[in-house]
Parts: sequence; structure tokens; C-alpha cells
Amino acid sequence: MIRTSTALWLTLVAILGFAMFKVKYEVMDIEDELAKVNRAIVADQDSIHVLKAEWSFLSQPSRLAELSHRYLELAPVATKQLGQIENVPLRPGADPATVASAAAPAIAMTPAPAFPRTAPVLPAMTPNGATKLANAKPRIVP
Repeated sequence: MIRTSTALWLTLVAILGFAMFKVKYEVMDIEDELAKVNRAIVADQDSIHVLKAEWSFLSQPSRLAELSHRYLELAPVATKQLGQIENVPLRPGADPATVASAAAPAIAMTPAPAFPRTAPVLPAMTPNGATKLANAKPRIVP
């Protein structure tokens, strides 16, 4: 008869063999998935390269100038198109004397700010086109 310890060891070896078999095939499935993802990444990089080349062709200044001449029919601004600020009509119901006298004291009485002016924090573009804040702290403007 087989001793109990031998039966236990044979059972343990069989369980470990099955576990190793199972782990091996799970790893092979994960490697196949990784290969598919890597192929998709390469395909996306190739399409991005093609799109960048197409964009550089479409945004050539000479091509854009030719298209604007063909379709927009724009011309330089003529001198007769320029006007004076006095020729701009005021809003209906606004008296020029009242507007000038009301605006003058408001400008003269405006107090200077007690805190330093800060420049706005502008978003920076990341390579994928998203925006992020370039600096978390605003800069002090003299």
C-alpha cells in the first residue's frame, strides 16, 4: 500500500503542476494582449505622423494665400474706409455732455489698488493638445 505521506506529496505535486499550467496560459494570454496594444500604439503613431504631414501641407502660407485670393476676395483697407471717433454715433438717449461729466469724476475718484497687480496665469499646451496651468502661483507685475 501507498503510505499517506506519499499520497499527500503526489497530490501536492499534481496541484502545483495544474497551477503552473494555469499560470503559464494566463501569462501567454496577457502577452498576446500586450502585443495587440503595442501594435495599436504603433498604428496610432503612424496615423499621427501622416496627419502631421497633411497639416503641414495644408497650412503652407503660399497655399493659404492662394486660397484666400481665390475664395475670399479680400482687399487692403482703403483710406476712405477709415473714420474719426467723433463720427461714431452715441447710444440713443445719451447726451454727450452728460456722458462726459458723469465719467470724469468716476475716473478721478477711483482709488489705487492696495495690493500688487498680478499677471494672469495662462494655460500651457501639452503635447496631446490639452491645456494645463503652467504656473500654480501668479507672477507679480510691477
